[in-house]
Amino acid sequence: MGTAERRHQIMKILCRRRYETTHNLASELGVSPRTIQRDIEILSRTEPIFTQSGKYGGGVYVIEGYSMDRMYMTDAELDVLHKVYAAADETALLLTSDEKKLLGFLISQYTKPKI
Repeated sequence: MGTAERRHQIMKILCRRRYETTHNLASELGVSPRTIQRDIEILSRTEPIFTQSGKYGGGVYVIEGYSMDRMYMTDAELDVLHKVYAAADETALLLTSDEKKLLGFLISQYTKPKI
């Protein structure tokens, strides 16, 4: 993964979770915490993110209400996915367990978090 792609991933993660620690980001992205710190320093110049120090609540935050591009599905789109997911259990819908897990993952990733 290149630098630009990693920074894009950092922003995607922050937009979904709203907050994360540099150590968790480093572990998830397979780089050192110092690399994440440098990325955050660069990203904070152009993106609405900020850091907060401290043992409890310290980490990287994205400003409330910000989302990159269109990261979330509309309610109507999510309703369709939820119906398909439920139908996989109730009918003979041919989804493997891996496909059902993937569908559940997509629903969770593209549902806007409730703040």
